[in-house]
Amino acid sequence: MIGISAFQIIVAIVPGEPIEIASGYAFGWFLGAVLCLLGTLFGQMVVFIFAKKFGLDFVEIFVSKKKLEKMSFLKDKEKIYVTIFFIFLIPGTPKDVLSYVAGITSIKLLPFLLVSGVARIPSVVSSTIAGSYLGVKNYKMAAIIFAVTIVISGILFFIYKQHEKNKCK
Repeated sequence: MIGISAFQIIVAIVPGEPIEIASGYAFGWFLGAVLCLLGTLFGQMVVFIFAKKFGLDFVEIFVSKKKLEKMSFLKDKEKIYVTIFFIFLIPGTPKDVLSYVAGITSIKLLPFLLVSGVARIPSVVSSTIAGSYLGVKNYKMAAIIFAVTIVISGILFFIYKQHEKNKCK
């Protein structure tokens, strides 16, 4: 599971949530979450190191110039850690792509892994809890977990968008 989670980060087009759900289904919510978090941190470390070493040309293999231009908010050295935290906190945001882009910013590896790892915890835990409920055929609780996650994600996404909108003024 650690390898699958790392692969999902490195390949970047593979969505992480289904892997987290499967991990919760197979290993239970706690062990599933631990395995997914270890794998994602390992994958992020690999991607980050490659991006630092090979630079923009390497990153552009995985991230279009258009997407890179949209991520100009990562150039704000004062707010980069807070921005990364909130992006990684919200399920469904382009976290894997951001792992590539982070490697060509001023951010350092250890703080990046710490900030992104902590921010991933709620999403990974909610997905593995839902997966563990699916594993014991408690579809009602799994649906409730998914619904709550969607609502919270929507609220956080709205807050993030408002923050970005206000920052551009």
